[in-house]
Amino acid sequence: MMSTLVATPFFGFMISIGFFILGSFLYKRIKFPLFNPLVFAIICVIIFLLLTDVSYETYNEGGRYIGIWVTPATVALAIKLEKNFKYLKESYPAILTGIVAGVAFHTALIIMFSLLFRFDYPLAATFLPKPVTTAIAIGISESVGGLVPLTVAIVVFTGVVGALIGPALFKFAKITNPVAQGIAYGSSAHAMGTSKAIEVGEVQGAMSGLAIVVTGIVVVVFAPIGAQILQLLF
Repeated sequence: MMSTLVATPFFGFMISIGFFILGSFLYKRIKFPLFNPLVFAIICVIIFLLLTDVSYETYNEGGRYIGIWVTPATVALAIKLEKNFKYLKESYPAILTGIVAGVAFHTALIIMFSLLFRFDYPLAATFLPKPVTTAIAIGISESVGGLVPLTVAIVVFTGVVGALIGPALFKFAKITNPVAQGIAYGSSAHAMGTSKAIEVGEVQGAMSGLAIVVTGIVVVVFAPIGAQILQLLF
């Protein structure tokens, strides 16, 4: 029975959607961070593959069909942005300045830590697209000579951690402005952070969607500069 199920081309798709629905069900009843549907589905799929000894390649035969929808889902966030455009008009200097400064600081940190821990160039370049969503990060990693599979893992891990610790971090730092919360989610935890931002509020969701796009554009500009500096240093 198991071998028949695994042999179907949509095996990966079915278990991913199944665990996501189960996570949604649990999260509606128990507001525990690890029951966030995205986080829950990722953890359960990994555990399931390990326990059943199913290879990632077999899973990805169907699982890759989920990835196709990442880009359209990101573009669809513009609908929420259109509804909350007044917040963008009121705060665009602070939003743009904050995102550009954040990406520049992130690039500087990557260079600094690469030197500190003696990364080779491909490993250092792998981290450059970390602030952007997977659909954009893959292209940037390929263009600067990074390790694409590792970039995807780093981006997903960053998104999961950002979505999990975001509420506690805002509470600790006393950040209550919905625009600031949304920009922080989108520019640091990208798509997964945006799913959390939508859950928190409509303004947070719209600003997070905007931050994904703007951060992607800024990283596209800064990543080649960072790559050039890394090539000079290694």
